Amino acid sequence: MTARTDLLRNAIERIAAVVDGFKIEAVGDRIIMTPQSSVQSLTIFDVRDSALAAGIRRDRVFSDVQFEFPGEPQRCPDVSIVEDDAMDPFTYEDLLAAIEIVSSKNDKNDYAIKVRQYAHFGVPVYLTIDPFLGQCTLLTTPRDDTYSSRELYKYGDTIPLRLPDGRSVDIPTDSFKRRS
Repeated sequence: MTARTDLLRNAIERIAAVVDGFKIEAVGDRIIMTPQSSVQSLTIFDVRDSALAAGIRRDRVFSDVQFEFPGEPQRCPDVSIVEDDAMDPFTYEDLLAAIEIVSSKNDKNDYAIKVRQYAHFGVPVYLTIDPFLGQCTLLTTPRDDTYSSRELYKYGDTIPLRLPDGRSVDIPTDSFKRRS
């Protein structure tokens, strides 16, 4: 763990102790505080409900739970699906899928920074849900600092989320809300 990562982690912990209602993450050298919108919250529930309906155990589907990435900022995906034998505290190795709901227009965090980090550490499935564009990007097959497979879905489509352990989750997007 680098000194910079330790400083960012300590700053985030101090902020989180006094500020409620925000997702707080390190992005590069910055600390980003994002209020969760009702659209984001409802989308998280819809995705979790789809995972549960597909038979993924409740104790394997999380929202805003921390994952360690050695030497890099920890991440708290909006929704995560973990291995059956994963135990808290979680690391990147436990992640079967990371799902992020874009919280602002022109979001470089979800579309660039997290893509690089998740791919670099081999997170098998990364799904970005964008309520501003009304579309979803499914990234699979991590290779180096990117993903070699990219599929786009529009709101109204059903996303076939295929997990590396053989399970699959169909995520209908017809109830996803849009943001302007």
